[in-house]
Amino acid sequence: MSTQQQQEVIDQLIDYIDKAILKNSVSNRHVAAVLAFLNEALKDKSIDLEELKKYFLSKTEPDGTSYLLKLLGGAEVGETIDSLTAGKGILLKNGRVQADILEARFGIIVQEIIFNRLSAMESDYSFSESGTIESVKLLDDGTYLLPLRKRWENDFTALDENDVIYGVVNELASGSGNYYTSWLRVLHVDTSANTINAVMYPDNEVPGGKNYPPEPLMILSHRGNPVNEDRQSYWYLSSREKCICMLDGVTKPILEEYNYAIIAGKLKQLSLFDNLPISYRHSYIHCRGAVIQDLLRVDKQGIPVVSLVDRGNWSAEVAASDKPYSVSSTSADTVWHYGCRWQCLINATLDEPRYGSTGWAMIEGNPNFSIDIESTNGWFLNFDQLDKDGNLIGELTTLEISGQIYNRDVTEHILDIDIEWTRNSENVTEDNAWAVKHADTGKELVIHRDDLGSNFTQIGYCNFKATVLLRDGQKIHSDEMEVPL
Repeated sequence: MSTQQQQEVIDQLIDYIDKAILKNSVSNRHVAAVLAFLNEALKDKSIDLEELKKYFLSKTEPDGTSYLLKLLGGAEVGETIDSLTAGKGILLKNGRVQADILEARFGIIVQEIIFNRLSAMESDYSFSESGTIESVKLLDDGTYLLPLRKRWENDFTALDENDVIYGVVNELASGSGNYYTSWLRVLHVDTSANTINAVMYPDNEVPGGKNYPPEPLMILSHRGNPVNEDRQSYWYLSSREKCICMLDGVTKPILEEYNYAIIAGKLKQLSLFDNLPISYRHSYIHCRGAVIQDLLRVDKQGIPVVSLVDRGNWSAEVAASDKPYSVSSTSADTVWHYGCRWQCLINATLDEPRYGSTGWAMIEGNPNFSIDIESTNGWFLNFDQLDKDGNLIGELTTLEISGQIYNRDVTEHILDIDIEWTRNSENVTEDNAWAVKHADTGKELVIHRDDLGSNFTQIGYCNFKATVLLRDGQKIHSDEMEVPL
């Protein structure tokens, strides 16, 4: 049987099955009839087996076809033969593809990608113009011709002349695991051919003091440009440096401190941070400039920190104006009054900043409470002159207490029960009895001759001491003063 005759027989068998399929009446009988025919033909060699293999795919040995293979009912691929890729292969069911590893030599185009809920990266991630080197050719003049891979049909490189570019590769294939960086400057860009001509920077002009030649498959990223100011900026995210950075004004591989325009995360150890209380174990935001509408500050416990707005010296006119002193959850006005700084506590308060004011709190200045004692008849008493007519001595003088805090008089706020008078006349028994007798004296102590004690004529003096408390509702201020008569 000739090849043409065999083909005619095969076509008839296929037609026989196709017609049964169209009638939805394919049965085991149809299949058995075809198989029986083929079996007899093979026995009498009316059909050449090798010739028949050209038209059917084998299930018992490796086979293939150069034509489109349609598996409309789906396909399940088990373990592969290649020991390097042994394992689950491809499973096509309900439009799904499952594989342990999916490799594409040049790229994958998909309509939608569903990612794992956790996405991770390591090392540095560049946000700039980039390209992948397809091949490397060292020219006679010492420069490199670098064709760049096209990611799609109309893809052309966005690199430009004089761009500072770099790429990082490793030597994992050799088992060393070392990384090295290649620094280049673009000399010429051939957009239509999607190639660049570049020159390596010398070792003394690159970080680390050692430059390496470019490699095929190396990804090049734009970093700066010594000529074009519009191409001197560069964003990168680094899991290694634990920060997000924007570089600006980059003209060469080695960075200067002023190139760090924005840092979010762990700060670089720059000289401009030397005098700041910075912990390099903590995260910060450094930015050359900022325009902020709402700025909320909190302390380590998350409690809001109120921003203070200095309104200058306190003025009753300002307090009653259409722009009064105010306070909010994020800011508070402050004023200066008698050398102290006061923070506003109540919106549009008309109170004068002073001790006891409900509208103000003193936050800066002299916080010490002090008292003073004055004698209405001076500090030197001539008792001989007072006794020359033989008259009994009545009032010798009156000791009066005054108090001051925040550079203002607060005598009126001192309670009589918060004043303790004591005496020292070198007679402890008499002094204790005198203190008990004058426990409720208050701010004014009237001194008579017998208040000086029985030892006065012998020792010639008597000391009086006042201890005073001032209560402001939050804490107690105290002071004491001793005066001799």
